Amino acid sequence: MDVQERQTREPPGILRYDEVDPMPYVIKRMVQRLIQWSKLLPDYISNSCIINIYDEGRCIPPHIDHHDFVIPFCTVAFISKNNILFGKEIDIVGHGEFRGSFEIPLPLESVLVLDGNGADLAKRCIPGVRHPGVSVTFRRMMDDKIPRGFRPNSELEELEPYEL
Repeated sequence: MDVQERQTREPPGILRYDEVDPMPYVIKRMVQRLIQWSKLLPDYISNSCIINIYDEGRCIPPHIDHHDFVIPFCTVAFISKNNILFGKEIDIVGHGEFRGSFEIPLPLESVLVLDGNGADLAKRCIPGVRHPGVSVTFRRMMDDKIPRGFRPNSELEELEPYEL
Protein backbone atom coordinates (compact mmCIF):
# COMPACT_ATOMS: atom_id res chain seq x y z
CA MET A 1 0.00 0.00 0.00
CA ASP A 2 1.53 3.36 -0.99
CA VAL A 3 1.53 6.47 1.24
CA GLN A 4 -1.40 8.17 -0.51
CA GLU A 5 -3.57 5.04 -0.35
CA ARG A 6 -2.70 4.53 3.34
CA GLN A 7 -3.55 8.18 4.14
CA THR A 8 -7.04 7.76 2.67
CA ARG A 9 -7.66 4.62 4.77
CA GLU A 10 -6.18 5.72 8.12
CA PRO A 11 -7.59 8.44 10.35
CA PRO A 12 -5.40 11.52 10.94
CA GLY A 13 -2.92 11.44 13.80
CA ILE A 14 -0.03 9.19 14.70
CA LEU A 15 0.39 6.28 12.28
CA ARG A 16 0.52 3.30 14.64
CA TYR A 17 1.96 0.77 12.20
CA ASP A 18 4.88 2.71 10.73
CA GLU A 19 8.43 2.02 11.82
CA VAL A 20 9.83 4.74 14.07
CA ASP A 21 13.45 5.85 14.08
CA PRO A 22 15.06 6.30 17.49
CA MET A 23 15.56 9.85 18.72
CA PRO A 24 19.06 11.07 17.71
CA TYR A 25 21.54 11.78 20.49
CA VAL A 26 21.59 15.56 19.94
CA ILE A 27 17.78 15.71 20.20
CA LYS A 28 17.82 13.67 23.43
CA ARG A 29 20.39 16.12 24.86
CA MET A 30 18.10 19.03 23.95
CA VAL A 31 15.19 17.38 25.80
CA GLN A 32 17.44 16.79 28.82
CA ARG A 33 18.50 20.44 28.87
CA LEU A 34 14.94 21.75 28.48
CA ILE A 35 13.89 19.73 31.52
CA GLN A 36 16.99 20.60 33.55
CA TRP A 37 16.49 24.31 32.77
CA SER A 38 12.79 24.04 33.80
CA LYS A 39 11.48 24.82 30.30
CA LEU A 40 9.63 21.49 30.28
CA LEU A 41 8.13 19.72 33.27
CA PRO A 42 9.90 16.54 34.43
CA ASP A 43 6.66 14.57 34.07
CA TYR A 44 6.50 15.71 30.43
CA ILE A 45 9.37 14.03 28.65
CA SER A 46 9.20 14.48 24.90
CA ASN A 47 9.29 11.27 22.94
CA SER A 48 8.94 12.79 19.46
CA CYS A 49 9.93 15.89 17.61
CA ILE A 50 9.50 17.67 14.31
CA ILE A 51 12.41 19.49 12.72
CA ASN A 52 11.31 22.23 10.32
CA ILE A 53 13.91 23.67 7.95
CA TYR A 54 12.81 26.93 6.34
CA ASP A 55 14.25 28.38 3.17
CA GLU A 56 13.39 31.99 2.40
CA GLY A 57 9.65 32.27 1.65
CA ARG A 58 8.71 28.89 3.19
CA CYS A 59 5.87 28.72 5.71
CA ILE A 60 3.81 26.39 7.88
CA PRO A 61 0.10 26.76 7.07
CA PRO A 62 -2.55 27.30 9.80
CA HIS A 63 -3.10 24.22 11.94
CA ILE A 64 -3.87 22.79 15.37
CA ASP A 65 -1.69 19.85 16.40
CA HIS A 66 -3.44 16.50 16.52
CA HIS A 67 -4.77 15.43 19.91
CA ASP A 68 -2.70 12.23 19.77
CA PHE A 69 -0.05 14.44 21.38
CA VAL A 70 -0.08 15.56 25.01
CA ILE A 71 0.19 19.25 25.83
CA PRO A 72 2.24 21.24 26.66
CA PHE A 73 4.79 21.10 23.87
CA CYS A 74 7.58 23.44 22.96
CA THR A 75 9.35 24.88 19.94
CA VAL A 76 12.96 26.06 19.84
CA ALA A 77 14.00 28.51 17.09
CA PHE A 78 17.45 28.43 15.47
CA ILE A 79 19.41 30.28 12.76
CA SER A 80 17.13 33.34 12.47
CA LYS A 81 14.20 35.17 14.04
CA ASN A 82 10.78 34.35 12.61
CA ASN A 83 7.21 35.04 13.69
CA ILE A 84 4.35 32.79 14.73
CA LEU A 85 0.75 33.84 14.17
CA PHE A 86 -2.21 32.74 16.33
CA GLY A 87 -5.96 33.02 15.96
CA LYS A 88 -9.28 31.26 16.33
CA GLU A 89 -9.44 31.69 12.58
CA ILE A 90 -6.47 32.46 10.34
CA ASP A 91 -7.14 33.77 6.84
CA ILE A 92 -4.92 32.76 3.95
CA VAL A 93 -4.11 36.02 2.13
CA GLY A 94 -1.62 34.64 -0.39
CA HIS A 95 1.29 32.21 -0.64
CA GLY A 96 2.91 32.31 2.82
CA GLU A 97 0.74 35.29 3.83
CA PHE A 98 -1.78 34.89 6.64
CA ARG A 99 -3.95 37.13 8.81
CA GLY A 100 -4.75 36.18 12.39
CA SER A 101 -5.39 37.72 15.80
CA PHE A 102 -1.95 37.75 17.36
CA GLU A 103 1.63 37.56 16.06
CA ILE A 104 4.72 37.15 18.21
CA PRO A 105 8.39 36.97 17.29
CA LEU A 106 10.37 33.80 17.87
CA PRO A 107 13.82 35.28 18.52
CA LEU A 108 16.94 33.28 17.74
CA GLU A 109 17.38 30.46 20.28
CA SER A 110 14.03 31.20 21.93
CA VAL A 111 11.89 28.51 23.54
CA LEU A 112 8.12 28.82 23.11
CA VAL A 113 6.05 26.54 25.37
CA LEU A 114 2.44 26.11 24.25
CA ASP A 115 -0.09 24.96 26.81
CA GLY A 116 -3.83 25.31 27.45
CA ASN A 117 -5.91 27.05 24.77
CA GLY A 118 -2.76 28.22 22.95
CA ALA A 119 -1.90 24.59 22.24
CA ASP A 120 -5.33 23.00 22.19
CA LEU A 121 -7.74 25.45 20.52
CA ALA A 122 -5.86 28.27 18.80
CA LYS A 123 -4.71 27.79 15.24
CA ARG A 124 -1.16 28.81 14.54
CA CYS A 125 1.11 29.20 11.54
CA ILE A 126 4.52 30.42 10.50
CA PRO A 127 4.17 33.04 7.74
CA GLY A 128 6.66 32.96 4.88
CA VAL A 129 10.09 33.53 6.42
CA ARG A 130 12.43 36.31 5.31
CA HIS A 131 15.59 34.42 6.26
CA PRO A 132 16.44 30.71 6.37
CA GLY A 133 15.78 29.12 9.73
CA VAL A 134 15.22 25.93 11.68
CA SER A 135 12.75 25.10 14.43
CA VAL A 136 12.50 21.96 16.53
CA THR A 137 9.14 21.18 18.12
CA PHE A 138 9.19 18.67 20.98
CA ARG A 139 6.02 16.74 21.74
CA ARG A 140 4.92 13.72 23.72
CA MET A 141 2.76 11.04 22.15
CA MET A 142 -0.17 9.80 24.21
CA ASP A 143 0.66 6.39 25.66
CA ASP A 144 -2.20 4.66 23.85
CA LYS A 145 -1.16 6.18 20.48
CA ILE A 146 2.49 5.13 20.45
CA PRO A 147 3.51 3.36 17.21
CA ARG A 148 4.48 -0.30 16.98
CA GLY A 149 8.15 -0.87 17.71
CA PHE A 150 8.60 2.40 19.59
CA ARG A 151 11.05 2.12 22.45
CA PRO A 152 11.20 4.78 25.17
CA ASN A 153 14.54 6.47 25.80
CA SER A 154 15.89 5.22 29.12
CA GLU A 155 18.32 8.18 29.18
CA LEU A 156 15.37 10.56 29.43
CA GLU A 157 13.46 8.84 32.20
CA GLU A 158 13.44 10.34 35.69
CA LEU A 159 15.04 13.66 34.71
CA GLU A 160 14.77 16.49 37.23
CA PRO A 161 15.31 20.25 36.90
CA TYR A 162 18.55 21.74 38.23
CA GLU A 163 18.35 23.09 41.78
CA LEU A 164 18.87 26.86 41.75
